[in-house]
Amino acid sequence: MICSPNLPASARCLRYATATALCAATVTATALTAQPRPALPNQGPDAPAVPRTPATTPLFGDTIGYWQQRADYRIVATLDDARGVITADGTLHYVNNSPDTLRELWVHQHLNAFRPGSRWSDTDEREGRTRFQRLAEPDFAYERFTRAPRVGNQPLGVTYPLAPDSTVVQLALPRPLAPRDSVTVDFAWTARPSTLARRQGRRGRSVDFAQWYPKVAVYDRHGWKPNALVPAGEFHGEFGTFDVTLVVANDQVLGATGVPVSGDPGWQRVAVSGQSVDTHADAYAGVPAAAAISVPRGMRAVRFFARDVHHFAWSASPGFRYEGGRYVRSAPIGAYRFTAWDTVAVHVLYRGDADEDCTLQAATAAEDQRARLRDACIASSRTQWENGRALAFGLSTMSWLERVFGTYPYPQLTILKRIDGGGTEFPMMMQNGSASQGLVTHEGGHIYAYGILASNEWQSGWMDEGLTSYQTSWQAGNTRAQVSAARMALNPQDPDSIGMAPLASQALALRNAAEARNRAVVAGNVQPIGMRADLFRDFSTYNGMVYGRAAAMYESLHDAIGDAAFRAFLQDYYARWAFRHVDRWAMQASAERASGQSLGWFFDQWVDSVGVVDYAVTAPSVERAAGRYITRVTLTRRGAYRHPMPVGVRTAAGWTVVRGDPALDGQLLVIETRERPAEVRLDPFGATDVVAPVTLPLR
Repeated sequence: MICSPNLPASARCLRYATATALCAATVTATALTAQPRPALPNQGPDAPAVPRTPATTPLFGDTIGYWQQRADYRIVATLDDARGVITADGTLHYVNNSPDTLRELWVHQHLNAFRPGSRWSDTDEREGRTRFQRLAEPDFAYERFTRAPRVGNQPLGVTYPLAPDSTVVQLALPRPLAPRDSVTVDFAWTARPSTLARRQGRRGRSVDFAQWYPKVAVYDRHGWKPNALVPAGEFHGEFGTFDVTLVVANDQVLGATGVPVSGDPGWQRVAVSGQSVDTHADAYAGVPAAAAISVPRGMRAVRFFARDVHHFAWSASPGFRYEGGRYVRSAPIGAYRFTAWDTVAVHVLYRGDADEDCTLQAATAAEDQRARLRDACIASSRTQWENGRALAFGLSTMSWLERVFGTYPYPQLTILKRIDGGGTEFPMMMQNGSASQGLVTHEGGHIYAYGILASNEWQSGWMDEGLTSYQTSWQAGNTRAQVSAARMALNPQDPDSIGMAPLASQALALRNAAEARNRAVVAGNVQPIGMRADLFRDFSTYNGMVYGRAAAMYESLHDAIGDAAFRAFLQDYYARWAFRHVDRWAMQASAERASGQSLGWFFDQWVDSVGVVDYAVTAPSVERAAGRYITRVTLTRRGAYRHPMPVGVRTAAGWTVVRGDPALDGQLLVIETRERPAEVRLDPFGATDVVAPVTLPLR
């Protein structure tokens, strides 16, 4: 790479003409259109849209023979909060645990998505959204090397194969990296979030650095997994240790992945009155000595340390206020491969300066809208958080998720108010735009399903977004498994005329949602949930598939294998695969172990294809034998998807329900009752996606 600041922007970078490489100035997109655009690994025309073979799981769905790479970072970053810019240097120590010899590293510079010329901006333009493609200096985001990455004293060859998009970097290694060998790469860079927030951002002196450092891509059994960051799809990373020192102004308050092992994060100074802060600074044993650094006057250094994480994010604001507490386990820690803590520190950072910050945020709105927007901002920045509200959400979330998955394996959890709305998860931390039980539960679930069980959110978003969406509904008591079980426990003569209005309302809402999903299939608006994120027809379809439709998959799995097996499945999945990369086959194997069933048919249909669950019951007959009534009915599959379909017979005593065999397209079901049967009904308590249960009277 040869760069000259004296040349015009269109010719400034002479090799590969790559945006934001070693050049400090912006390179225009028009200068790059003539460059070749090779396919990235695992993304060419021969790469399957839905994976056909395991990327990480060895044969037989167990972890024997499993391997993963290791990536340890040591970083020092200094924040110029007046400009929202960090200047950083650090090392990546990369260990090749694969059986392959590597000749290159692929690295992400995700912040470069939030600027003109990126594939993210191209996607927005194509789908009719105006965001980062119109930003100009100094409002767009960037991450730029300030010198070529080095191994020892040798600079590495740097290529941006998707230029003008510069979110993916190819680094040529000076020598082949053999199996079990390692390499240390030195980086120096500068980075800035955009003023238009999206998973990152800056406003005033507040910054959210969600993506901000050269992040090595994952290498697995299929090879390298680099991808340009676009609206559809999120992140994937290699586990390691992060040792990060942040140099910030003395009045800044910090929240981050990891534990503050030295320096003052600023929490005690802004803690609510009378609260003593527990930083949990001694949580990790064997923390190495800190590197000597020079700290400018008026600034301080805060060192955060984290083990077994695949990302490090942080936020800073002089307006943060702190509330904290402890999650103390009532039950012993289970037997796991990892260390856990009896007590987990829970940190909450919200905006004590919400009045001023929200006035700044609303200033760009129309005059007649400013007061309303300001009040809404204050509510989401402070009112929803303070007086222990957000802390209570965090503590209840910890308790719930430990029951769902297992012991939380980190010493702390941080919940902080970010500039953007919504929420984004990171190991040990969530950056949320507001505070509610649902949002905290959702992002906390991501810390498990993305942070600890390192699914590839870009390739298989359904494994994280769908599972997290389902467990969020589960925590709220609003899943079909819960509602149908409650209706069955009441065993009413007419399940659709339940006297308990809330339960009847929930059942109707769940049925309406299933009906909408089925209409979408018939209308051709559905794509397989297992597709790679950037291959969905648009961002809206992606969201509908990996969130809503994928949650419906877990809902159907819950019904198909039963409540006890479904709970055991998630516990096995977590215990076996925590701090490892997971794929569809890892999840399926855990579900099969827990249920004692072969479930390839279930995952094949839901992950790889589209369809509906639709069955019919016909030809009922009744006979009396030995003082009992024998009802026979034919169950026939009509939809593309198979399911162990429930069929019920109603008598004066209530309902007797049996299940069909999902492997059979047509079958005769036999149901015995003591009392004379009055009717047969398909799925009487709404346990499945069948939206118009057939009722047949019996004579």
